[in-house]
Amino acid sequence: MTRNLILLLIALLAMFTFSCKEPQETEDPPTTQETLNALAEYSAVNKLYSDAFSETDDAAKYTDDQIEGKSGNTKDGYPIITITPFDAVTWPKTVTVNYGTTNYLCQDGHYRKGTINFETTGFYRDEGTVITITFDNYYQNNHKVEGTQIVTNTGRNGENHLVYTVEINDGVVTTPENKVIHYEENTSREWVGGEATVLEICDDNYHITGTQNGISSDSISYLLTVQTRLDIMVCCHWIRGGVLDVDIEGLETITIDYGNDECDENAVVTILGVNYPIVMQ
Repeated sequence: MTRNLILLLIALLAMFTFSCKEPQETEDPPTTQETLNALAEYSAVNKLYSDAFSETDDAAKYTDDQIEGKSGNTKDGYPIITITPFDAVTWPKTVTVNYGTTNYLCQDGHYRKGTINFETTGFYRDEGTVITITFDNYYQNNHKVEGTQIVTNTGRNGENHLVYTVEINDGVVTTPENKVIHYEENTSREWVGGEATVLEICDDNYHITGTQNGISSDSISYLLTVQTRLDIMVCCHWIRGGVLDVDIEGLETITIDYGNDECDENAVVTILGVNYPIVMQ
């Protein structure tokens, strides 16, 4: 995410008193630059893990279809999906989604290499199914993605939409510039569109609620809470809509407004009542 704005210094100090005999010490809160860098990294990292979820989601649907049809792996090109054991009665199953060792241009317009591995306890659409995802030298657009994702099918809601909880533990992203970003997540994803068209992944639409937290490459820790559900379309490069509250120690709550469910790169960050239009990468 890039920014077209004047960089400002936030004139706030966090005061700590250790004892009546100790002098007071001050610690500068993050500057606007550091804050915006942290938010930019968050948006990029969130999309990486969201895309990994979508790739697993697509592979899990494909696995269901192959097992139910007992037709074996008929998918041409990458990713190569391997299902073990290949039957409809033995669970859990291990599935590997292999993109090869060099960058491969995928259907959603992103380059990937390496492998996503997951173990599934049942069919993707079955309530109670738990999918545990790990990564083996997996890269998207030359960003290395690590950690563990746990996806649980919690069944259908009142609108008959499937809902999945997503937990990310020990998430680490290493950028092409060797910046290291830490990320964790505890969210719920409502599958609001695209369920009926199994072979067309680009119409898959999810609404996300919950919390996310991380540490930026500048060592800025943040907690994000979804105020208005985020709108994700698999083949859109950006978060399409929704509002996030961002809490960073030493600062007032910041908001990120992604707009009204349109696939564009524009968002607005509000810091201390001032709006900063930003352009997402």
